[in-house]
Amino acid sequence: MRAALTASVALVALGTIACAAEPGTRPDETALRYYASQNQRERVEAEAARLRTRFPGWTPPADLWTAQAGGEDEDAFWDLLAARRDADLRAALAARAAAEPGWKPSPALGQALDANALREACLPLMKAGRWPELADLATRRRAAFEAAEPELVWAAAEAFGRTERQPEAYALLHAALSGGRFGPEERRVSLLRALRFLPMADIDRLAALGPAADLDPIRVDLARGRISAVLHDEAGQSVSAGDRAAFEAYAETAQDPDQPALVAWLAFKQRELPAALAWFKRAMTRGGDAMVAHGLAHTLRLMGFRRDAEEVAYAWREPLVNNTLLFIDLLETDLTKEIPPAIEPERLKRYAEVTLASASGEGAQALGWYAYNACQFDAALSWFRRAVAWFPKEATVYGYALSQRRMHQERAFLETVNRYDGLFPKVVDLLFKPAEDRPMPCEAAPRRPAAPAAAPSGYLDLAPPGGQGGSGKRGRVPQPDEIASGRVAAMPSIRRSDFPIAVTPENDVRAAPTGSPVPEPRFSERRRGSAPTVARRVPGVGPMPYERYGFSLLPAWDGTDVARAPTAAEAPAPAGTLWAEERSGTTASARSPAEPITDPRAGAPTTTGAITAQAVRNQTVREINP
Repeated sequence: MRAALTASVALVALGTIACAAEPGTRPDETALRYYASQNQRERVEAEAARLRTRFPGWTPPADLWTAQAGGEDEDAFWDLLAARRDADLRAALAARAAAEPGWKPSPALGQALDANALREACLPLMKAGRWPELADLATRRRAAFEAAEPELVWAAAEAFGRTERQPEAYALLHAALSGGRFGPEERRVSLLRALRFLPMADIDRLAALGPAADLDPIRVDLARGRISAVLHDEAGQSVSAGDRAAFEAYAETAQDPDQPALVAWLAFKQRELPAALAWFKRAMTRGGDAMVAHGLAHTLRLMGFRRDAEEVAYAWREPLVNNTLLFIDLLETDLTKEIPPAIEPERLKRYAEVTLASASGEGAQALGWYAYNACQFDAALSWFRRAVAWFPKEATVYGYALSQRRMHQERAFLETVNRYDGLFPKVVDLLFKPAEDRPMPCEAAPRRPAAPAAAPSGYLDLAPPGGQGGSGKRGRVPQPDEIASGRVAAMPSIRRSDFPIAVTPENDVRAAPTGSPVPEPRFSERRRGSAPTVARRVPGVGPMPYERYGFSLLPAWDGTDVARAPTAAEAPAPAGTLWAEERSGTTASARSPAEPITDPRAGAPTTTGAITAQAVRNQTVREINP
């Protein structure tokens, strides 16, 4: 152990990069003499070759095999150094210095002590994961690390890599691998360690610094890194047929489920679905986790096995929220069809339980549409209320308003429409077009066989497309002046008591997930003062339905004609706006304490306070004076 330590220490002290020395300098023969004193002939030959390169014409001293490098009286220090007994070594050095004033270690021992001090400072930082501190140390003592033992080079490079300083990590490893200090084994370990923090393109450049045959023992590891680079869309990376075959042969027998899962994800990315399905199944049988199940479910979905995908996603919903979202999405397509397919009550109940437990707005609106299209309007209303509470998007609010109208809740329907003016045109349009009187598919009587079409006459048939001869329902022919250039159609008659009216801006259908400790009451506190009835333009929202009759929304919140979201830099906020109230803090004090509500799409908790603020900003209505 002592010989190995002192050999590496001597290399650190003297350096081994082959370059010519400056004229007039003398070679340091300390390491050479130490190797000779230890009878390490191979190291003596290597050091002598290095010195000949740097000092042309130099020859080994005649007393090389008879003299001692550091003196016999330093053997105890070398033994302590080799045994890593740092505390005892410091005590012994202090005792020697006190007993012999003016004594100094030999050059070889001094350099060994410096290298050991660097090791003592570096390795604890690496083991503790204190990468920023280690990166700063490597920056301050860059020269020492470039000549240090391999373990310290690897630690410093990893510190650079983990602190977003990949170019410096690459430069450090490049200097070590191109200087001739590292043998084949050190080269392989360097590349394996670098796979953690360097892009694959840098790994390829480092691998090219030595013989390719030296890398055969780690071919599978390099192939694994390349597959990972492809999965992460690293530019310029692809997996060759040879590397893929080698890794698949390894993954076939590997007991670690992550290995076949890696092959499965590669096949999935390349849309080789049958192969992906086989590899995902293999990974699951070896103990694959919820993420492997997620890949299996997606593969089944793309292959058309939606029911199987649903079962997999449901079984693995607890360990991974992605599987919960996938489970909700898989059945949502069928639930939201206008003529929904028959779905077993057990599946609907299971879907409802997951929706309630996860507070999924998507799942709640899917159940709402399924109930609505099945003419179960009371259930539809309840589910749409939940959906509006958890994820108030246009399709959800639209279904909520339709359900209120079907349940003859006229006042609640009008409040919903008014609340979302300026935000959801489709919802507001319910007031500006007559309700369809045709029965829904779930209400329609069984259709009778259609009468055979009459033979075409020689005259122009004015029936609309799809009509049966002259018996079809004809459309209204507009008056000529209605379609004159620049003429605006007359606005439908809207009662002033229906629109626009002041409505409570808060979301009064707040609901918590099932099993949540948060209570589920409706808002009992209202915003102070009367809510405005003026809607202003909202960023990203299209025209309101009444704009086609010649009316215009008022300018944006800041008085401009273009919708723009307020920023913290805006000062002062326009008087009378929600932004002004938020800046003054009055809105927060007038609102109920914020309660966490999970938004499954955002993947992070939000608060009813945030939802209320958005509602106030976006849901006021415009004053119309027809």
